[in-house]
Amino acid sequence: MRPAQHRAGDILDAARGLVLEHGVQSATVDAIARESGAPVGSLYHRFGSRDRLLAELWLRAARRSQAVFLAAARHADPEQAAVAAALSLYDFVQQHRQDARMLVSFRREDLLHDARSPSVIRELKELNRPLDDAVTDLARRLFGKATRKTVEQTVLAVIDLPLGAVRRHLVAGSALPAWLRDLLEVAVRAVLRVGKESSCRRTP
Repeated sequence: MRPAQHRAGDILDAARGLVLEHGVQSATVDAIARESGAPVGSLYHRFGSRDRLLAELWLRAARRSQAVFLAAARHADPEQAAVAAALSLYDFVQQHRQDARMLVSFRREDLLHDARSPSVIRELKELNRPLDDAVTDLARRLFGKATRKTVEQTVLAVIDLPLGAVRRHLVAGSALPAWLRDLLEVAVRAVLRVGKESSCRRTP
């Protein structure tokens, strides 16, 4: 079988460049075709519509980010798993900066508003389930139970802290400072320590 002349990944890369540099409205089918070198017909054949293409673009970035997070969270030691999962967000930005910019620039709900395909809508809605399951499991391993409080403490440590730390640099277009990773680890361990101390206290 003859390989496809224009790979889906190259087309998505072209669309990503347009969206990040000129806004989502600039990513028309014609503009993506020009940028990628793929014929307009090839774009419709692969993706069906512009909305589906943009949804696939965001989904690809989200899947890549989740993959490194989920792999890190599988560490046998729960505290080390939490630290590794948190730092995986920093490392993802370093290694996949353009995808990281996509994720901080657009919300899943923005795509749900425009997506019309039932399969796309279903995929977007179910996207975060593995992440939610991993965080709940991590809370159980860290604190001995997965209550609303321990799950919130885990989310703060492994998602809110690292995401807040890198978002400002992504929005500003600046590089992540090397020292930030070390400080993030200290902050994550501090939140986990306080969370464990508070979960051990008996309510009077």
